[in-house]
Amino acid sequence: MATVFQQYLDAVQANQQRMLAAQADCWRSWCQLSQPTAGTSGLIGQLDAPMMSSASVLQASADAQHDLLLVLERWFGEQQKTWLRQSPLLSAAPCALPLDLGFSGYLIASRASRQIQHFASTRFSYATLSAVRGAHHAYRKCRNNPVTPSVFYPRPAV
Repeated sequence: MATVFQQYLDAVQANQQRMLAAQADCWRSWCQLSQPTAGTSGLIGQLDAPMMSSASVLQASADAQHDLLLVLERWFGEQQKTWLRQSPLLSAAPCALPLDLGFSGYLIASRASRQIQHFASTRFSYATLSAVRGAHHAYRKCRNNPVTPSVFYPRPAV
């Protein structure tokens, strides 16, 4: 039990440091964006750092959830091992089988949900990168053809 608690404290400390670093990076990039630019051509390039740092804040949050779920699974695994060591003494108890099935069911469901959460957070990070690439493409397209209306060059009101 003491090792699981220490793992929990280590995970919380590491995730807090990771989150603070990501937030500081995000703050720096957004503050640099608020400084005046040398024209609209540099605007799209300046948006890269804030977008990526915002994605890293979200990724740090997802990583924290992943790490804490992992520690919780380890704790339940240790509880199940303790239960199985004591089960010969408690085999006559009517709650032995349902409790063992409950432990096993929780561990299976927790592992599956942790893997799904990790996959979803990874795909979300990719979606952010894809959005930045799409913005770059749209900006270049509109800059090369200023007649085409877009977010960057709206059609003049008549």
